[in-house]
Amino acid sequence: MTDSQPASGPLFTPAPAVAGGFDASFSGVLLPDLSWAAARLGLVREPDGWLHTAVIAYVTASEYLGVFEEVRGDEFDPGVWLDALLRRHPREAYVEMLAFLNRAAPFKEAVLAIQQRFVERLGGVLRKLAEAALAGATDGQPRWFIARQPTLRAMRLVLTTPTPQGEPDPWVASFLGDVDLETASLLLVHLVAATLRRERPEQEAKFGGVGESLAKEVVCNQIFNEPKDIGSAIGRTWSLWTRHASNLKREKLDTDPVDLLAAATGLNLVELLAPAFAYWVKTNEARVAGPVRVPAFALLKLPREKVQKFLALYSTTFDDLAAALEACDQPWQMLPLQSTPLLRFGDTVVVLDEPFLWEAVASGLYWRVRDHVATTAGDKAWQAWSRAYAEMIELFAEDLIKEIAPILFDGSSSFFTEEDIKAAFPARKGVTPLNCDTGIDFGNSVVLLEIVNKPMTLDARSGDLDKFKIDTEKAVVEKTKQLDGTAELLLRSPQPGASPLRASAEKVFPVVVCGNGFPLNPVTRNHIEERLKAQGWLQHPRVQPLAVVDLDELETCACLAKTGRLLPEVLSGWLSSPYRKGSLTIHVVDTYGGQNLKRPTRVASDMGDAFKAIEGVLNIQDDPQAEPESG
Repeated sequence: MTDSQPASGPLFTPAPAVAGGFDASFSGVLLPDLSWAAARLGLVREPDGWLHTAVIAYVTASEYLGVFEEVRGDEFDPGVWLDALLRRHPREAYVEMLAFLNRAAPFKEAVLAIQQRFVERLGGVLRKLAEAALAGATDGQPRWFIARQPTLRAMRLVLTTPTPQGEPDPWVASFLGDVDLETASLLLVHLVAATLRRERPEQEAKFGGVGESLAKEVVCNQIFNEPKDIGSAIGRTWSLWTRHASNLKREKLDTDPVDLLAAATGLNLVELLAPAFAYWVKTNEARVAGPVRVPAFALLKLPREKVQKFLALYSTTFDDLAAALEACDQPWQMLPLQSTPLLRFGDTVVVLDEPFLWEAVASGLYWRVRDHVATTAGDKAWQAWSRAYAEMIELFAEDLIKEIAPILFDGSSSFFTEEDIKAAFPARKGVTPLNCDTGIDFGNSVVLLEIVNKPMTLDARSGDLDKFKIDTEKAVVEKTKQLDGTAELLLRSPQPGASPLRASAEKVFPVVVCGNGFPLNPVTRNHIEERLKAQGWLQHPRVQPLAVVDLDELETCACLAKTGRLLPEVLSGWLSSPYRKGSLTIHVVDTYGGQNLKRPTRVASDMGDAFKAIEGVLNIQDDPQAEPESG
């Protein structure tokens, strides 16, 4: 850096306050360089639905501050700017502001309001450079202003960086002046984003047709940014624990699952869901200007000791969070924020990350019980619990599949089970049958479904590609053996009298339902198809390409079934569309978005019961004159 005066005039000019709510949302894969990613993914020669719908580039400081430094004839060093910014405001203030930015990040109108404030605070040349960067000056692709990953990584930076020693760069310090907290926090996010970019060697091992370093980035990105329906998560959690946990057939536990949950947490299901819901609602009164700190106890009618137990499970302090994040030096290592997504200040809390909060009190309950059982009863007990939870997921999925299955003229269902297949095709002695979990007969086609509850391991989520390959084998590839075996049986002609089909299937649609989700994109789709071809599974000409869906997408299929959209039509449309290598969600939004879809009957009922129970312990006053508590 040189000691010359700023060439662009003041960094800041007064900006009016911007008020407003939020509307359209964005979610998907976010990368720091879209054109580079597109070229590596092989999607640059023709328009690609997945690329242009699910992938967006976020802005980095190098695209405007870096260009500004280049214009000045100096080298851009993000560390110098970070050092100066970290001295400007207390770390507590930074973390709260970053939490505010993080909650706005997925929402278009909220992000644009914050972006407007930021740009209007810039002066002279720097404003023009920032506007150009956001408009896509680098490669013609507009940039997203705030992304969740660099925002959370900025939190880590603030919490783990020692107090700066010595003096900051005098030119940068002078240039920043009395930068306000919001602008300083946004600069931190963009500077951290610039440090996340990694050089990729041209001659590296391939995964799914691309270099492994890019494959890792795309996989981790999608796991991290995959959209989730909060209403569905609450309803599903309620259904799993209040209905399906008490109807286990294969795995008989010594202790009922709801009692295991109470033993593991000290709370019942309502006491786990209600605080998360209360904090989320209060936090999001307005994403552009709503409260950051919210009351931890006053929003609930629960006894104080119950809320204390919830906070002991899911909240942390500055010092504890800083210590835990110290070891998370890789870009996708987020476990401390994932397990404790609330930051506590006495009798108030800050929601650091909404997706992690809902993950913790929904699917994360499995891990609470798993860890408790492993500690108190040993390996056999937690393995039995894992099998029991997988059965709970399977029962939930079967409820949705039954709603998808059409009712025949005689009043019977076209839904059939593994037991029906076994009865129609008895296994030869000494041969292990390969039968899928369920299927639906649609007359001229049949849909076969295999349900699996294999969560991505922490290592896979954090960027270990070798562990992700193992998880993919267990969650998807190995499960296609059952689908392939059942398809072979149902393609036989003639069919036996006990067959669930009246005649040999003309088309077979194989589906793996991933109860814990799976990041389906061109990279992982290519890898799966390579593995299936190598194994010789699902290669019959009448067998359609494998579909991989999660529970949210299965629920969407049940919603579409209520409108008369049969599942083979939905799957065929997806697998022949520009979005065929991405998730079903992208295709559904593009094809059916804007329709007034109704939730499946059983899901709607469970969701209603859950919200009624939660509402009974809330103490949120709907008072437009009330002053929200903020920090």
